[in-house]
Amino acid sequence: MKNTLLATASAVVLTLLASPAFAKEYTIKEVSNYDKPNKPYYFEPSTLTIQPGDTVKFVNAQDEMHDMMVISQPKGVDEMIMSPMHEKQGDTFSYTFTVPGTYQYHCHPHEKLGMKGTIIVGKPSKPGETKKMDHHKMGKIHDDAMATEAKGATKGNGHSAPLAATPAAQGGIEATGSVKSVNAGEHTVTLVHDPIAALGWPKMTMAFGVAEGVDLSSVKAGDAVTFTLKAKGEDNYVITGIKKK
Repeated sequence: MKNTLLATASAVVLTLLASPAFAKEYTIKEVSNYDKPNKPYYFEPSTLTIQPGDTVKFVNAQDEMHDMMVISQPKGVDEMIMSPMHEKQGDTFSYTFTVPGTYQYHCHPHEKLGMKGTIIVGKPSKPGETKKMDHHKMGKIHDDAMATEAKGATKGNGHSAPLAATPAAQGGIEATGSVKSVNAGEHTVTLVHDPIAALGWPKMTMAFGVAEGVDLSSVKAGDAVTFTLKAKGEDNYVITGIKKK
């Protein structure tokens, strides 16, 4: 009886700690520091321990291109966690971690330069409790499309002939899905999108940056929507239009 009461009390405490009233927000900076030639790009802090229900905000510390992509996460997480590409100082991306375990992430443009980090939610994952997430296929699809756009077909007058239209090169990829959250302050929308054949993406949850001028007041969490994606920079897509179905 005593053990049952203790277990119940512990469960109640854990539930309370994970509730919004007790949740905390932490900040991780995306740093470019050329005074450190051996490691000019890094996350600060690079290791962080939080509790389920806490939110982590990634902040670009200067005018440099950075993003955050989770490359290993607990098996209980059924979405791909990745930020839009940050280009300006002060650009932010927030994510609320609800599933306990170990999350490893990196900055995709600076992956080979060791810009990576770890977030532990509650307790570290045990061997076999995590799964790897591969973003490289997504990046390759975009890179191939941009390379096709750059080549063209050169005519005798030295000008390039019109290219065969590819969805990524045109920047007009139509897609559908449902809204998970809208962050007007960060100008981002998190969507559970349906498979996007033009990009080879399966159904998954992703956060997208939204182009300036796009009105987000007409959509909210739970809405079924159609939206348009446009390639912006390397390995990055932004929403240029969104509306309810």
